[in-house]
Amino acid sequence: MRKVFQKQEGFTLIELMIVVAIIGILAAIAIPNFLTYQLKSRQSEAKVNLGAIKTSLIAFQAERGCYLGIPSPALAVAAPAAGTKTTGVTWPSAIAYPASPAGTPFCQGVAPVFVGTFTDIGFVASGITNFRYATGGSVVPAPIPACALPAVVATGVAIAGDTGVTASATSNLDGDPNISIWGASSDQGAQDCTIGIF
Repeated sequence: MRKVFQKQEGFTLIELMIVVAIIGILAAIAIPNFLTYQLKSRQSEAKVNLGAIKTSLIAFQAERGCYLGIPSPALAVAAPAAGTKTTGVTWPSAIAYPASPAGTPFCQGVAPVFVGTFTDIGFVASGITNFRYATGGSVVPAPIPACALPAVVATGVAIAGDTGVTASATSNLDGDPNISIWGASSDQGAQDCTIGIF
């Protein structure tokens, strides 16, 4: 009786190891790029919201005759800090602000301080908010740059005689030692003031 041997087909161990190594190399390249793109997409929140805040502030000035300074609202999480990843929160329907200076209403009186809330200008952020927002008056000659040099967070205060307004958005999306700052002004749209920092 004659035995018939069938030819066995399959991958050798070396071939499998080569495939696994190639997949590992591709993953090592793709994952960091994916994480960077994810952080960049989260920054679009600042760009969109600063555009809306700028439009609201210009409309407020056209109606009331002054720019409004707005400090960062007291949200459910701490302000962005070095070495701490920012936690996104839902913009609350009612926001607690520090007490405004006592005195006359917006845009009235002698050298008043104009401090308000985002509700006063009709701005409400939608969805999860990863950035802290604030506005402040400016006396810099036009055109007022979106990013002050060096980039700073808006003061939250406007005063009589301000020729424009700035707005800022701050966050630390990746938890590194650097805080990301976006800025806008009454003369320029939203810009990344700390390019390459998330």
